[in-house]
Amino acid sequence: MRTRDWDADIIIKGPDYKTRLLLEPDDDDLPEIVSAADYLGKLPNLKSELIYGVLRQGHKMLLAGPSKAGKSFALIELCICIAEGSKWMGRFDCAQGKVLYVNLEIDRASFYNRIQAVYKALDVEPLSLENIAVWNLRGVPITFNQFVPAVIRRVKANGCTTVILDPIYKLGTGNENDAGAISSFCNGLDRISDQTGCAVIYCHHHSKGDQSWKVSADRAAGSGVFARDVDALLDVIELELPPGKRRDGVTAWRIEGTLREFARFEPVDVWFNYPIHVMEHFDPADNVAPHAQLPPHQRAMNARKSKEQKLRERQHRLEAAVDILQAEGKAPTIQALAEYLGVSKQTVRNMVDEHDMFERMQEKGAPIQRKR
Repeated sequence: MRTRDWDADIIIKGPDYKTRLLLEPDDDDLPEIVSAADYLGKLPNLKSELIYGVLRQGHKMLLAGPSKAGKSFALIELCICIAEGSKWMGRFDCAQGKVLYVNLEIDRASFYNRIQAVYKALDVEPLSLENIAVWNLRGVPITFNQFVPAVIRRVKANGCTTVILDPIYKLGTGNENDAGAISSFCNGLDRISDQTGCAVIYCHHHSKGDQSWKVSADRAAGSGVFARDVDALLDVIELELPPGKRRDGVTAWRIEGTLREFARFEPVDVWFNYPIHVMEHFDPADNVAPHAQLPPHQRAMNARKSKEQKLRERQHRLEAAVDILQAEGKAPTIQALAEYLGVSKQTVRNMVDEHDMFERMQEKGAPIQRKR
């Protein structure tokens, strides 16, 4: 590439030429600089609230949490609540509008069955199904650079107020630990919201291991750009329950918010009772909290579990590890699972053998398989 000869330009065109090129470009397609005095006397209207006290129209929201927190179901619940103008998780009021749900992972038939199941579990009459538009992209090879203009066209054509992306790793966002790659991804989301005026909502998984000791903004996996770019971060962390509070097949979670436009709300506790999340108010005397936030004596009491409970927890850990490795494009081999879980390869073999969903292959280094 030929470099500009600044000295020659200055001699030919005058000593202030370099300064004018730097400060007064002819056409750089960037917004003009404005004076605050032009607006302070007549403030522009704030964008309307989509999720009251949490998210404005045209802004971005991230729902972060570990595997098995029911994040996809939470997004389907939110989609329905926006479409119907009802309350999400029994706590957050939603303005009614049309939603484009971009389904990148779930089989088409399974996805529609999920919508019906969530409607039924919420006991909500589907009066505004026309407000839910679905773009099924499972199995469709598409880059993020292709996706952004394509989704903008569809949002405009359908008059949507909200776009939900689930999950983002399917969009080829690059290495999630690369701040530059994630910044480009976030800029693409800005382009979607700026050109359509719609809110953009997506979910992302937590980093490996126990995250309960971290502040909510630092739990999402990969670059810190994820949490710091969005206007609203809702983080989901599992609650550790005393034995008397546990329910078979039901898990408890805490939702914490980091908000740019609004005051932070008090943490919201919910049960994930498949396929929906239901708000709960635990008695403070019960010491219900994420593991790392419990006092030592309570952790010791909670550790007294039956063999059946311990087996279910080991199975849950294995299922979550397999899901996350596959989400990252990695094969769930014995070695990979041992590294992810921080246990020996023999421990992983035992976990696979006692699980009724998985089986080991005879070939050395082969990934575990789901039983047929």
